[in-house]
Amino acid sequence: MKPIFSSLLFVLSLFFSLNAQSQNPDRFPLLRERMTQAKMREIRLELKLDQAIFEQFRPIYVKYEREISGIDFRNLARLMKVDADSLSSEEAERLIVSQLETAHKLISIREKYYKEFRTILTPQQIIKLYQTEAELRKKVLQEMKRRMMSR
Repeated sequence: MKPIFSSLLFVLSLFFSLNAQSQNPDRFPLLRERMTQAKMREIRLELKLDQAIFEQFRPIYVKYEREISGIDFRNLARLMKVDADSLSSEEAERLIVSQLETAHKLISIREKYYKEFRTILTPQQIIKLYQTEAELRKKVLQEMKRRMMSR
């Protein structure tokens, strides 16, 4: 399991570093595919999905992942990092509205795909899916920070 996780971290960190250079997600289709495969292996292990269930789950998850990857998550974090006193009222308003729009997109996508996931997975597995995704994001960010510090 450790080699799979290590390769997943490497692929994800490589993807994010390349993605930072280009906002065009179709620029590195092979890398995106490798990242998706590594992520799918980790999710399959964590959710303990058999082959039949996994074959039903995979296409739905790939669509979900494509929609989620279209969200700029920096908008969600930007609100918490800004010095509120340094903003004009208009700038603060734009920041809040932008953050709310991003959060709404995320919720809409999750609501839409929850219904689809629920046809295949148990509610407990869906919770594990969200937890696994969050854990993978956290580990990728930690790896990216570690690599940035070692430059």
